Amino acid sequence: MGYSQLAIALLTSAALAAASALLPDSRYDPAVLALAVFTMSLLCFFLALGSRAQTQKQKLADSRKRAKQLDQLLEHSPSALILLSPDFEARYANAKFRNISGLGSRSGRSSEGITPLLSMIPDETRERIRHTLELGRNWQGELHLQLADREEYVAAVVSALRDQQGRLEGYIFSCEDISENKAIANRLFVREHYSVLTGLPNRQLALKNLQHNIEKQRNEDSGFAILHIDLDRIRYINDSLGHLVVDRLFCETAERLRRSLNDSQLVAHLGADEFLIILGDDSCADEASIFAETLLAKIRDSYFVDTHEINISASIGISQYPEHGGDAETLLRRAEAAMFGAKGKGGNQFCFYQQGMASQAERRLETESQLRRAIERDEFKLHFQPVIDLSQNRLVGAEVLLRWHNNELSNPGPAQFISIAEECGLIGAIGEWVLINACKQAMRWRQAGLPEINIAVNISARQFEDSEIVDTVRRALKQSGLPARQLELEITEGLLINDTPNLRQCFQELKKIGVRLSLDDFGTGYASLSYLKRYPFDILKIDRSFVHDIDQSSDSVTLVNAIIAMAHSFNMEVIAEGVEKLPQRRLLKEHHCDMVQGFLYSPALKADDFANWAKRYSDVQQAQHI
Repeated sequence: MGYSQLAIALLTSAALAAASALLPDSRYDPAVLALAVFTMSLLCFFLALGSRAQTQKQKLADSRKRAKQLDQLLEHSPSALILLSPDFEARYANAKFRNISGLGSRSGRSSEGITPLLSMIPDETRERIRHTLELGRNWQGELHLQLADREEYVAAVVSALRDQQGRLEGYIFSCEDISENKAIANRLFVREHYSVLTGLPNRQLALKNLQHNIEKQRNEDSGFAILHIDLDRIRYINDSLGHLVVDRLFCETAERLRRSLNDSQLVAHLGADEFLIILGDDSCADEASIFAETLLAKIRDSYFVDTHEINISASIGISQYPEHGGDAETLLRRAEAAMFGAKGKGGNQFCFYQQGMASQAERRLETESQLRRAIERDEFKLHFQPVIDLSQNRLVGAEVLLRWHNNELSNPGPAQFISIAEECGLIGAIGEWVLINACKQAMRWRQAGLPEINIAVNISARQFEDSEIVDTVRRALKQSGLPARQLELEITEGLLINDTPNLRQCFQELKKIGVRLSLDDFGTGYASLSYLKRYPFDILKIDRSFVHDIDQSSDSVTLVNAIIAMAHSFNMEVIAEGVEKLPQRRLLKEHHCDMVQGFLYSPALKADDFANWAKRYSDVQQAQHI
């Protein structure tokens, strides 16, 4: 019973007592009745007092229970919570925050150790937090805490705590530990933006940095230069020594470039043998020239990889902001165009971008696009160069050479499109087209009455990677009807660097079919002589570089003689390429070279022209014997 109820009861009793006094005819004695009512009212009063005390005691117990529950809720919350004063002094921190911060089991009621941690928040960030809260909004953001033994990243929310009158009482600081997520994000960032091989920024990050530099310089009305670096002869070294050696070359080059820079410059690995350097602010053409010369000299220094001493050079293209472009893509593309200009002049030099330089990247994309439609447009043509047997001076074969007639690209040569076909995966289809049509052409000549001749077709190393070459050869022989003994497959030394069981199996399968295998361009690479024993080659071809001065250099004669003797010891026939003069032919014959080819007899000819040449050559030989 409350006070109001008690008051009503007392008033009621007083009224009854007064009524009883005014009603003398009542059968109850009014005084007695009034006393009884008063006594009952007094009893109700004391009962109400006891009930109120019990209610207050229960409320206190409930309040303590709720406080304990709230404390448990805060202590076991998955979020880290801190109660801050208006001055950012810590009043309370729950267990989650103590665990994140390394305070361990210290009491949540104590602010010891917490305030120093919060002092790590930069003043600028504190001001942003206060400004956001003053606008009536919660502040959200990411904070970095540098602890004694580690660093933590937290995603934080700060809310203002106000009383009923709106006065600021403090702040509630809640946060989640995102250190693991941050570490994963950092690893992903590194994977996406840095070269796995060299550890340098990759093309994507380089473009971002380049664009940032452009925007910075645009605001400051100044400029800078970039250098696009491409290592020379890397494909040749890759074919000779393998990609593991080349990878170490790239790493060493990256280190040499890195050591050449100061803090205001950046070096990136764009991919393969390409690097980019962004020079510092206000770098002029003279500074870029001097820097490029320094880099060329550093790259020319010998590289030592395992037992190999390797010497390479580089081609460098330079473009400048804002003269050569107003965005990162354009600036990089024009530096690349300048680099190809330097490479076109022989390499080992630098070149500034000039108006009108075509971008090699754009040309490459166009070449790839045109290659994809070359077969269906019937743009490929086969040319044939005669191979002559020296002992009988007789036509015995023809090497097949691919020509691409494409007016839009000005009829590019094999050196310009074969590597692109290999890189974009088109070499398989092109190689099969060459094989089938070469075999068919040989059968047409045979049906036209020409003597039986062997057809030698160059095979790309990429055609061996998936073992498709065996099935391709079978299809070519089946569709054409050409006997397997008349087909020669020419393979360069570079293929043998990747000596694998799968490659050896391909060779064995080809020999079972009955085709002949030829080792092309012998002596230009670094293939081990043990490969001559390991692989079943029938023919060894001496590269033209050993033949061109054989009539002028005794050393060349000695070298060629050694190659011929070695090949014969392995029961291989020898073909010398690039024979252009009679003295060369005479010396090769004297040293028992089996066959020759070159301009002395004929350049590569179209199929019909080759047939006419073969008939004339045969007639001349017959006339001489008569």
